[in-house]
Amino acid sequence: MPTSTQAVAPYAPRVYQGLAEETNDVSYTPNQTTVREVQWNMADLPSASSSESATTTSWKPLIIVLTAVILVAAIAAVATPFLIAYFKTGSELKKPIIIFSNSISKAIVQLMQKSFKGQQKRAHACILLQHQQQVQQLLLQQQRRQQQPQRRPLPLRRLRPQPLRVPANLPAACSSYTTISDSTRSVSYSGSSGCDSSSFSSSGMWVRFTGSGGTTIPTYAPGTSVCGTSATGWYASTVPSSGATASGTLCYQWTSSTCQWSSSVQVANCNTYYVYLLYPSPTCNLRVCTV
Repeated sequence: MPTSTQAVAPYAPRVYQGLAEETNDVSYTPNQTTVREVQWNMADLPSASSSESATTTSWKPLIIVLTAVILVAAIAAVATPFLIAYFKTGSELKKPIIIFSNSISKAIVQLMQKSFKGQQKRAHACILLQHQQQVQQLLLQQQRRQQQPQRRPLPLRRLRPQPLRVPANLPAACSSYTTISDSTRSVSYSGSSGCDSSSFSSSGMWVRFTGSGGTTIPTYAPGTSVCGTSATGWYASTVPSSGATASGTLCYQWTSSTCQWSSSVQVANCNTYYVYLLYPSPTCNLRVCTV
């Protein structure tokens, strides 16, 4: 049986052989360098386990490939006759497949129809339920109204027929006139310097009097030296009715004569006020008064 040194001999270099020869000498003492070289070379020696694992791992891929090839060949050998018969005969083998596919499609269609009908029924049921709820709400509202106390209607009052009041057609002068507001024309104002010789147009001017001085021309002789003038003017004719226009005379009072001078005038009754068509006074100092 070989010794450990002989078993390692094929792998060890000549340095190890010299080392073994030197170790036979009793007086030999190994130095540190020689020990390190031996340890390093022993670590590089291949082990038995590593060689066995390398052998087994190299066979595994080959076994897997062979197994796959055998399976593919077996499947091809079994399926080839059926494929050849299917493509040759065609109609006989295709009929069962077609019948089977048709039955499956019919079953799917029937299932879809049933589901659609079920959805329709559910929709109708929902609509009916909503309708019933609305009817119930209306009935409840009607019951609540009936339970509430009813108000008694107020007694009807007999209305007396009243005559229709047709508004009078007002003259055109009631909507087209000149407004004069002068407090010195009042019959209570004393003064004698005023004159109407240039107050109105020579062709006549429709005038409405307003303000604190008065709104109408007096229908009586007011006296002299009032209305801010010497000879006072007053209306010496009949006043027209509502909505009518009348022609009259405008007199001027001076000293003892109530109508020392006169001029023509027109008066329009506008229901709530009067308008006058006035002309310039014949001389000075003559002026129209207001009340």
